[in-house]
Amino acid sequence: MTDNPTSIVDAEQWPDPVCHYGIEDGTPVVETVNEAFETTFGPVDAGEPVASLFETVGLSIVQGPDEPAVVGTAADQFTVETGTQPSESGAASHDRYLLRVVPTDGNAGGVLLFTPVPTGIARAADEIGLDHVASVISHDLRNPLDVAKARLRAARETGEVEHFEHVADAHDRMERIVGDVLTLARGADVVQPDGRVDISAAAERAWATVETDDADIVVEKSLPTVVADPDRLGRLFENLFRNSIEHGGTDVTVTVGPLADAPGFYVADDGRGIPPGRRERVFAPGFSTDDHGTGLGLSIVARIADHHGWSVAATDSASGGARFEITGLDTG
Repeated sequence: MTDNPTSIVDAEQWPDPVCHYGIEDGTPVVETVNEAFETTFGPVDAGEPVASLFETVGLSIVQGPDEPAVVGTAADQFTVETGTQPSESGAASHDRYLLRVVPTDGNAGGVLLFTPVPTGIARAADEIGLDHVASVISHDLRNPLDVAKARLRAARETGEVEHFEHVADAHDRMERIVGDVLTLARGADVVQPDGRVDISAAAERAWATVETDDADIVVEKSLPTVVADPDRLGRLFENLFRNSIEHGGTDVTVTVGPLADAPGFYVADDGRGIPPGRRERVFAPGFSTDDHGTGLGLSIVARIADHHGWSVAATDSASGGARFEITGLDTG
């Protein structure tokens, strides 16, 4: 395999749509397309300007430079969309693709690579914005990534091999987070509340995965077991714990306990709390009072709860901090 970007892509072997283009008199033009391209978008003629390719095959740019003419003149990345006629329900269907432009050395031509964007991811991007879809991954990955870096540094300095076990655990955690984000974006069918989970144990496991600094946790032993997806319940706790530490302070005390008047539990802290006017808004995707926050941690909590058939509400704790109550649990 050579380092030439166009030689890396065998158009006929590549499973997704591919368009090879060249440069004629300074204009990017179509050279060849593969079978997947013709099956997906329809046939195009060799020599057609890349700038008119979008109109020919019915593609529109969702994210990226507004002018299709820039495609093929420099390395770039776009999100493009096809549109079809309205279905019987009256709603038009759309398919989205990540379009990567890979020019050759010297910009003498290149390749247009179209990668399908899963429907669930596209739906999540519409709801909370493409930037936030990326932000939530980076937000949740930051902690295990920092742990892995610190443990690798310690291993190099001390030569103690036990640090590598923590690195492996951090990598496993990152893999699970990426999977969780993707599966949550695809909808409720990926949450599988088919087992009984001890809430106390789930909370303690989740606390161990979060960078807690000087924070403390109190987990009341009277918490029940619940029918839930253990991985998603763990993510719910992690996001609530991280929210308490980020907004309540690194020395905050977090308490997890049962609700007295309903099947459910609460997560409370002794931080500065949430003003009443913001308690409904904190679950909205993108809402954050922190300049460095993504505003997605609590929206994921709400999604996990909703996919289980639960409800979540924000209120104040006995000490004036934040308290989140999760109700509607199946404890039978």
